[in-house]
Parts: sequence; structure tokens; C-alpha cells
Amino acid sequence: MEQNVPAKAEEHGLVLDTTHDLHRDHVDPQLQVVQQNVRVAVLPLAIIAFTLIAFIAAAWTFLTALPPS
Repeated sequence: MEQNVPAKAEEHGLVLDTTHDLHRDHVDPQLQVVQQNVRVAVLPLAIIAFTLIAFIAAAWTFLTALPPS
């Protein structure tokens, strides 16, 4: 009967040479400048501001239409 001994693994360092694998237009993600889309933040604020102003204008209209007391 043969013994079931694990295969002997060769020891290698963890350093990988990735500089030759990169494309010409590759940019390191850690060095990229993040460009966030401002519309994503401004559009909801504009909708909220428009709704608030429309509500104030409607309330003003109804309050001024009341008969004097």
C-alpha cells in the first residue's frame, strides 16, 4: 500500500512583477484622483428646494385669499 504523503511545495516569495503586465493606458487605482459627479448631490437638493418654495407659495396664496377677520 502506498503512503498518501502531501506533495512537497516549492517555496516562492510573494513578490509579483506586475509592471510588465500593465497596458499603456493603465492607471494605478491608488493614484487616481476621484472625480465625483456633482449633479448626483445637487439634483435632489434642487428638487427639495423647489418643493419647499412651491409649498410656501401655495400657502401664501391660500392665506392671502382668506377673508379679513
